[in-house]
Amino acid sequence: MKKMVSDMELRIPFENSAYKDAFLKIERHKFIKEVYGYDEHLLDFKIIDNLSQNESDFLKRSYSDASILYYKDAEGALSSISMPSVISAMIHLSKMKTGDRVLEIGAGSGYSSALFSEIVGDDGFVFATEIHKEIFEIAKKNLESISKTNIHIENSDGGFGIKDFAPYDRIIVSCTTADITNNWMSQLRKGGILVAPLVTRGYQVMIALEKVDLDVMSGKIYWPVRFFPLSGRFSIISHYSFSSRELKSMKKIIESASITDDEFSEEIRSLSTDALKSFLFFLSIKNNNAICYYPREDISEGMGYGIFLRTGKMSGFSLLFGNKSVFWGNPEAHNMLKSEFNIFKAWSMPNLQSYNVKVFSHRDDYPVSDREFLVKRKDSLTLFSLD
Repeated sequence: MKKMVSDMELRIPFENSAYKDAFLKIERHKFIKEVYGYDEHLLDFKIIDNLSQNESDFLKRSYSDASILYYKDAEGALSSISMPSVISAMIHLSKMKTGDRVLEIGAGSGYSSALFSEIVGDDGFVFATEIHKEIFEIAKKNLESISKTNIHIENSDGGFGIKDFAPYDRIIVSCTTADITNNWMSQLRKGGILVAPLVTRGYQVMIALEKVDLDVMSGKIYWPVRFFPLSGRFSIISHYSFSSRELKSMKKIIESASITDDEFSEEIRSLSTDALKSFLFFLSIKNNNAICYYPREDISEGMGYGIFLRTGKMSGFSLLFGNKSVFWGNPEAHNMLKSEFNIFKAWSMPNLQSYNVKVFSHRDDYPVSDREFLVKRKDSLTLFSLD
């Protein structure tokens, strides 16, 4: 456990000793009964470790600063415990403190809820939702085993929040969300902070928002992330990424029929890692045809991001796999991607931290000026503006 916390501290130093103490006190292995991994022969996920197989290896895995797949249901749906350093980063962004009332959306195994409860102490309280019945039962059992009295968890759709116990000082969304729901906005007190992985057309970034008015939140973007998506009524499939499981035909086309643009690949290769990430985010908020594709749903490696045109006459895509540019079908898709890249360069390649974010309750329209991008979602509007 101490090594895990030391590794975390190398990534993100603890600004508050209470945060570090929480990670040293809450035993992560108690929230993990089994570990799943991908079997290349079965082309599916299977149990690769548990406490009864090899206690030393299991504990070493449990106390690594890495995400862990701990659950798979009969239909193949997966759930994971996030990297401890990512949880720590979200805690830091929320500025969580003793006495806070915290709402967590997507409790999963219950590990994050336990950490939050340790930080807010006896004068605070943690409320959590988990929509998946079996995962809810796992979380409930895990939390009961550590005898925390300042946590309440419900088996419910997190998009609705928990109205009965509002208002909250902090809301932590522990799954990718394509919407900042009006329920969360109304249940957060003015001056309260919401931290969430926000996805726009498949590209996920961590954001922190402060409620500045009755129906307005304002904040910043921090870094790209990868979380499993929010389920329920406020899920927006068109904003999520796709894996080879959903787009089997695309996988086959990419492997056997796509064309590599060596010249554009060389131009992309000249970018720094941060600049490339910033371009992909720029594309996600600017172009309605942006799409994100993963060879496997559990890993970030091999991500393809770009343009996918669905037309009656001829569909086509243009994707960037790292610094490799591939395209197929309708040439307009590739032309569109290169055009957006030229605009990105003309705008001096703004990085993620250059954007301000505002979230509004849904309105019929909102005036947008130059260097602003408005994304309409189910329950809200998101305005991205450059400094």
